[in-house]
Amino acid sequence: MIVAELAAAFGSATDVTPAEDQPLHVLLSNLNLLAPWQPNPTSGLARFAGWPDQRPDFWVSIEVSNGSGPPRSSSEQLVLGKPWRQYSASITWPVEPRTATRAIQLWLNRFADRT
Repeated sequence: MIVAELAAAFGSATDVTPAEDQPLHVLLSNLNLLAPWQPNPTSGLARFAGWPDQRPDFWVSIEVSNGSGPPRSSSEQLVLGKPWRQYSASITWPVEPRTATRAIQLWLNRFADRT
């Protein structure tokens, strides 16, 4: 259900959960970012541990840059055997509507800030 919701909202979503005992992991391969962030579109990865009581973890491609470098307050992490970039963002949780789409949109709001 979450995967179908995210695919409808963002154009692409694939369940990449590594094992049945793991929380849902969703690859979003068609995320649009605001200028000057590149590449555009880019990919993101969300992990829905504790959902819906906890916001999902979210990473973007390590290639994402605003021309001056990666997002402020970010770190490279290895997730599912691939390097991703996680960044800090002030996101109050829970929010309404408490949907997977809204959760990812809140993370993407970080890219409305040019730094």
